[in-house]
Amino acid sequence: MKRKNAALSRVFTALVFLFLYAPIFLLIVFSFNKGNSNIVWTGFSLDWYRSLFQNRLIMRSVYTTLLVSLLATAIATFAGTFAAIGFYSLRRRSRNVLNTVNNIPMMNADIVTGVAMCLFFVAFFTFWSGFAVWFNGVQSVIVLPGRLTLGFGTLLIAHVTFNIPYVILSVGPKLRQMDKNLVDAAQDLCCTWMQAFWKVILPEIKPGIASGALTAFTMSVDDFIISYFTAGSSASTLAMTIYGMTKKRVTPEINAISTLLFVTVLFLLVIVNLRAEHAKPERRPHPISQKLTRLLYSPRGKWLRWGGTGVVAACFLTAVVLLTGATNAQPVVNVCSWGEYIDEDLITRFEEETGIIVNYQTSESNESLYSLLKSGAGDYDVVVPSDYMISQLIEEDMLAELDYSQIPNYDLISGRFKGLSYDPQERYTVPYTWGTVGIIYNTTMVDEPITSWSAMFDSQYAGNVLMFRNSRDAMATALCYLGYSLNTTDEGELREAFALLKDAKNRGVYQSFVMDEIYQKMEGGNAAIGAYYAGDYLTMLENNEDLAFVVPEEGSNWFMDAMCVLKDAPHYDEAMAWINFIASTDANLANMDYIWYASPNQEALEQYPAYYEELYEEPLNPEIYEIMAAPQETLDRCEAYLVLPLETRRLYNELWTELGI
Repeated sequence: MKRKNAALSRVFTALVFLFLYAPIFLLIVFSFNKGNSNIVWTGFSLDWYRSLFQNRLIMRSVYTTLLVSLLATAIATFAGTFAAIGFYSLRRRSRNVLNTVNNIPMMNADIVTGVAMCLFFVAFFTFWSGFAVWFNGVQSVIVLPGRLTLGFGTLLIAHVTFNIPYVILSVGPKLRQMDKNLVDAAQDLCCTWMQAFWKVILPEIKPGIASGALTAFTMSVDDFIISYFTAGSSASTLAMTIYGMTKKRVTPEINAISTLLFVTVLFLLVIVNLRAEHAKPERRPHPISQKLTRLLYSPRGKWLRWGGTGVVAACFLTAVVLLTGATNAQPVVNVCSWGEYIDEDLITRFEEETGIIVNYQTSESNESLYSLLKSGAGDYDVVVPSDYMISQLIEEDMLAELDYSQIPNYDLISGRFKGLSYDPQERYTVPYTWGTVGIIYNTTMVDEPITSWSAMFDSQYAGNVLMFRNSRDAMATALCYLGYSLNTTDEGELREAFALLKDAKNRGVYQSFVMDEIYQKMEGGNAAIGAYYAGDYLTMLENNEDLAFVVPEEGSNWFMDAMCVLKDAPHYDEAMAWINFIASTDANLANMDYIWYASPNQEALEQYPAYYEELYEEPLNPEIYEIMAAPQETLDRCEAYLVLPLETRRLYNELWTELGI
């Protein structure tokens, strides 16, 4: 019976570990995939590891992540260890109260902590601006900066803050296991408290310190939400970079860096456990160590200790000041766009040509960008929202008027993309890319070519249809099919479209509501039909030639993303230089080839087929070009989104909540 139970226990344990580590194993395997799919294996290759170290955005975020994590770990470990010792010296009742308070940040939702810290920093910076004006006005010896912004410094403070409780939690149990009489005995033998700490307390709590430091490091590396709200525009962690890559699929480069991080953390765990297992408390210290200890705690050593502490503190403060103020040493421009929505070589070219450093960050959606800007955490110069969000930003007086005299390449923008409804007077925007929304379908999984939005609601394809996981696009599919305007404010029409979606959901038509997940599902043949964007379809087509795309006969949405400058942008002239560079024909040609979205630059639109043929030594398929840059007759059947009235937006939210997505 015991053998049977033991066998069952081993099987259960194996299943638990398989459940925990199978996703990680899959991630590691596909980091060596020759193709760029995360589900279709095309052969072994190290290309993605080579590409990883050439990816400017990822490597810069890796550098920031490791630097913040190491500094935050060192500071939090130091502060948390001495805080735990302080707790230990208190009476039990007081200690229990403080331990409870220490546990609150760990149990608190990250979103609450992130927003709270963002609001605190923004409030402090507002106070600082007024104080700096007053201080600079009453004296001229020291000039304080009038404007502080979120950046490396606030990111580091945030990481230290949420790491300290984990260190206290790890060190506390080791202190409670220690015999208090040891410290008293050491002091009775004429040890100072610091000598007692080094010779008695530290050896006892070393495993707890190591565990706390490792926890702090992994928490810092992994954190996204708190970093997102406190990093500002000049710093971006790896988690932020990965999470922001939602306009297009996360590439195997991310699998490669995730594999390296996993192996690194695993290595650290092994080292810590081996050291703990083979630790020999009775082992005599090395003679050199004994001599250093005697020197440090001799009367002369007092100055060495204090001097060393001062040097370490000064080095740390200097490092933080240099890192947080590095961007002030040369011109910078802070840009926020979508993930993988630019040929990164253009960033390097711009920096080389102008000497202006580009801090490039990404956002996952128009709505998340708007929330970030409203919170005060997004201190950007240039943003690239979509048409309807641009209208909302203009209405709320959040955009600055552009100086088109500094943007001569604006003349290259096709006339049909100027003066559109979101910026009719051409004061705030320069178009970036445009495209259409349509239906992607697997030709081997449907009976005949799809031409209508009816396929998105047809029980014939039940369980094989993918619908948008955002209310505006999902409702648009139903509104188009019903023949209503995408910008209708009629409650009856909106409720009719909602009823169509809900009925299809109840009938099991939808396999799931998705955004980026559509890449894996459509490329791997796990779904037959999905609504998505034309440019992203062309990316999927590279991994599955059975896919097709159509703008339905009832019409669809055509969208425009445009470059804008935020009001009171700290680097206005640099923003003008960036916009003018990106609007050039060369930049647009490179972008079209990289992201498969159409350019509003007339020269680029006309030259791209020849550019493609010269680059790849084969002609561009005309059908591919028409999907990327839809002809005017297709656009005439489509409609652009407009910003909806507040009452209509509330109705959208109410209906979407009722749909249960």
